[in-house]
Parts: sequence; structure tokens; C-alpha cells
Amino acid sequence: MFLFLIVEKKLIVVSMLGLNILKIVATASVILNLILVISLGSMINRMGLMAEKLAEYEAKWTEEPWSPPEGPGYLPPGTVATRWSRHMVLVYIDARSYSDPNFMWSTERFKWLVAFIDDESRIVDFLFDGFLIIGYVWKDGKSLLPLRDKSPSDKSDWEEFLKLQLRAGVKNLNDAIREVSQSLKATLYKAKLVLSIPYPDKRQSSFGEVDGRELNLGKTKDRVEAVKWFVDRALNFWSQYQLNGTADKLELIGFYWLHEQVESGDQDVIREVSRYLHENGYLLFWIPWFMAPGVENWREIGFDVVTMQPNYAFRDCGLDQFEKTAETCYRLGMGVEMELPLYKRNPRISDWKESFEAYMSAGVKYRFMRGSMLTYYYGNAFVTMATTSDLREYYEKIYWFVKGTYPNPPPS
Repeated sequence: MFLFLIVEKKLIVVSMLGLNILKIVATASVILNLILVISLGSMINRMGLMAEKLAEYEAKWTEEPWSPPEGPGYLPPGTVATRWSRHMVLVYIDARSYSDPNFMWSTERFKWLVAFIDDESRIVDFLFDGFLIIGYVWKDGKSLLPLRDKSPSDKSDWEEFLKLQLRAGVKNLNDAIREVSQSLKATLYKAKLVLSIPYPDKRQSSFGEVDGRELNLGKTKDRVEAVKWFVDRALNFWSQYQLNGTADKLELIGFYWLHEQVESGDQDVIREVSRYLHENGYLLFWIPWFMAPGVENWREIGFDVVTMQPNYAFRDCGLDQFEKTAETCYRLGMGVEMELPLYKRNPRISDWKESFEAYMSAGVKYRFMRGSMLTYYYGNAFVTMATTSDLREYYEKIYWFVKGTYPNPPPS
């Protein structure tokens, strides 16, 4: 009896302790939940304030007046310096053109770039006045650029790339211009054309035979000879195209140096190539990445038309990247590249559409929409915008920008 009472009391005590512990746990749980709710609310509030501040900053960024630095100003569009070109679109044609529809160019696809075509398929106006045919991806593990994980291209690759530019590019582009100019009753209209030169990769010791001699691109002289051979081949084809009417709606104004930075040992090659092009009446074009080696002394190196990439779409950077780009281009007399792809790599922005709008707004704020020679990356994506219903507004905005009226449409 005594033992039972003792045990019973212990049970009661234990039971009471258990209830107290449960109460403590329950109370603690309520307190923790309250803390979490308060913290979450505070965090959401802070995020809301951050979003508001960001919106205010972006609004301020677009409205604040810009004072350009001292310098020659942007590379002026539509002048003899650019052979009267203003808005030049990049058209990618390379090994991908054999299998990827986005890199295959028909007359119909080119028409979306030659003209602005409305949502009822009516040709309304001319769009881009210049076309840069460009590419770097090649077959059999090779590249037309000095990529580390790819082998250097040789003479046969250069020959095939040239023919691809001409047959898939020039012929179909010319037909598109003819149809558009007839539709707009501007039969004398011609667009500007720039062809790309493959990079003479120093790793290529057995390029191929030119004038009875095997070229080793590890030597500066042979690198120059390889490029001269390519230019001569291009001009020979071009003469034939002019004679048979295949390129009667195009004016070849220059060649493009494909590598986006000037490597060690490239300067002497570029100067010789530039001199050779000038002797034949052509310009040397270049589109470097932001502040790439060669930008500061681009004229001395031998380039004639340079538009620098802001790289806002691709780098971890803020909107001040556009001011840096504008000031550099203005100070050094360069044009600007409009990078408007259907993707983005900048982790600070949500998607490519946000990047697109930033480039457009920057063009207005920093006055390069109207005041600078512009190149546009890239035509393959613009055709997708034009032919996809929920992306058409971006194609239309490109037209507004080219016409210099963004963010408003041009007067009808």
C-alpha cells in the first residue's frame, strides 16, 4: 500500500512535469512562429522597398541628363567615314547554316531585316541599311576564331566559308532587297555589305598553298598573305556577282576582322590588311568586347569602323555599364553595338526582355540612337521576334529605334 502510494505520487509528479514541458514547448512554438512571421514580413517589406528604390533609380537613370566627355564624339552615322551606313545588322552564317533553321537564310527570311513588315505581312518601310555577314562555328572540331578547345581552320575551310557567305548570304539578301525596293517603289535603293575574314590563327602551321608556297600562320608574313589571298578570292567572286546581277542591290564597303580583341602579334597583321583593303577601296570593320585590347588605339592599329559592345547583357554589371560604354565610345570616336539577343547572362537582370529595354533606353539617354554608327546583334534573333506573335513588339521597337523615335513609333 505504501509503495503504491509512492509510485502513484511519482506518476503524478511526472505527469505534471510532462504537462508543463508541453506547455513550454507550445509557448515556445508560438513565439518562434511570431518571430518568423515578423521576420518574413520585414524581409518582404525590405524587398518591396528595394524594388521601389530600384524602380526609382532606373527612372532617374533614364531621365537624368547626360553630359558627354571631351572627345571627337561618336563615330558619325551616314557619312563617308562609314560609307554612308547607319544601322548595320549582324547576320550569322557558318557551319550551323547546314543544319540549324535559325542559321539558314532564304530570301523570305532576309526580307524581315531589309524591311519592316507589319503584322498583316505588309512591307511598310526599309529597316537596316547595312548587313555584316559573320560566323565562327566550323566543322570537324575547327573554328574560324582562336578558340582553345577547337582546332584552327585552314585554306579549304576559308574557301568554303567565303562561298557560304556569298551563296547563302549575298544571293538571297540581294533578292530580298530587290523585292522590297520594288514594293516600296525605290528601285535604285542599295544596301551596304561587309564580309567577314576568318582569323589567321597562329597555331595553324600548315594553312595551305598560296602562290606555290605552303603558308605557316605562325609567321606574320604568312598570316598577311593568307588574308590577302582571302580578300582577293572574295573580290573575284564579287566581280562575277556584279556582272551577272547577283549582287546588283548591294554595295560591298568593307571586310570585318573577326576576332573581338587584338592579340599579341596581331597589330602588324591588321595594319597590313588595312593598307591592302584601302588600296582596293574598302574599309576594315571591328566590333570588340567592352574595353578589349586594341580599343584605346584602334585607329593606329588600322581599323576604320569600330562599334564597341557594352556587354550589359552578358556581364555581371549594373546600368552604369552603359555610361562607361557611352563615354569611352564618345571619347575615342567609336560607334556602339546594340546587343539584343533572346537570352542573357547578366545575373542582375531577370530576363532578356529587361536587357532589351535597357539597351533601348540607354540609346536615348546617351544619344547614340541618333548620333552614332550602330551595329546590331543579331539578325537571326530579330527574325524570330518578327515571326513570333508574342515577341513581335520587340521587332517593332527595333524599327522605332532604327528610325530614331523610340520609345514611340515613327509617324505613319
